Amino acid sequence: MWFKTIFRPNRSGGSQGGQALSEKPSSRGEAPLFDEAFLRRMERMSLQAQRTLRGNPSSGEHPSRHQIPTSIFSDHRPYSSGDDLRYVDWNAYARHDHVLLRLGEAEQDVNVHLLIDASRSMMIGRPPRMRLAQQLVGALGYLALAHSDRLQVVPFGPSAMPVFGPTQGKARMIEMLRFIEGLTPQPATGLASVIRQHARRFPQGGLIVICSDLLSPEGLAEALRSLAPPRWQTLVLHLIDQRDLQPGLQGPLELEDSETGQRLELTLDDETLAAYRRSVAEWREGLARACAGRGATYAPIMSHWPLEQQVVPYLRARRLLR
Repeated sequence: MWFKTIFRPNRSGGSQGGQALSEKPSSRGEAPLFDEAFLRRMERMSLQAQRTLRGNPSSGEHPSRHQIPTSIFSDHRPYSSGDDLRYVDWNAYARHDHVLLRLGEAEQDVNVHLLIDASRSMMIGRPPRMRLAQQLVGALGYLALAHSDRLQVVPFGPSAMPVFGPTQGKARMIEMLRFIEGLTPQPATGLASVIRQHARRFPQGGLIVICSDLLSPEGLAEALRSLAPPRWQTLVLHLIDQRDLQPGLQGPLELEDSETGQRLELTLDDETLAAYRRSVAEWREGLARACAGRGATYAPIMSHWPLEQQVVPYLRARRLLR
């Protein structure tokens, strides 16, 4: 159905035209994605990873399912020959005449996979969806690097493009931001195939964030089958332009698909616009059901929301950040 694809009026049809395919992404020539003060404030937060993810318990800051001897403890196990005597609970020994070792929760790093849609439809909007996608992926990537997680940024169009990572450590932050700012528009979106291929490449799983307008002919539900919990923790950030929900168009128009170039002539009256709004609502509800059915978190985000004032508090309220 045509509402699933971003259409814009053809420039030859009047003054209401959208962005031409020949135009460069609007992020080019704009101010940097962030300033240093914003990143310092962001560093107080971290990604909220589930303890079921497989990580490396020797580093990182996320809770895990593993328990190790520690002075700050939540459980015991019987002492075994060779255990460190510093972690023996002598108070418990005095009460029960058993030598017990104090166990605490081990912290770990996690694999963070940030998939960013670089298709042409992401360049549409005021401001373009791509600008917010770059800011989101840049901010989440910075948190991963700042808290010792292993990061990989995967831009995609019809297929996966050259990736950034896997890498670890804040020293790669500038390089990561330059990589994200340098993305170029791709002709289409192959969301489902990209997700399936990525899941096969990384069977260990991890925290995966999909940042997209979800305007793909492939089904999201089937793609998410490859990202089953508990191995994967999946966040779907759905970027929406306010004109997707309330298009300011009326009368006879020729619309052109921003990715395929397909054209459609129609007359937009009140009845047609009402049907369009119902279809969009059903589509969004279907996406939310698909995510819930596959154990993924669905978070719709309006592309005009200010990042720090609105998007970050929204993600914290959804417990995607802490």
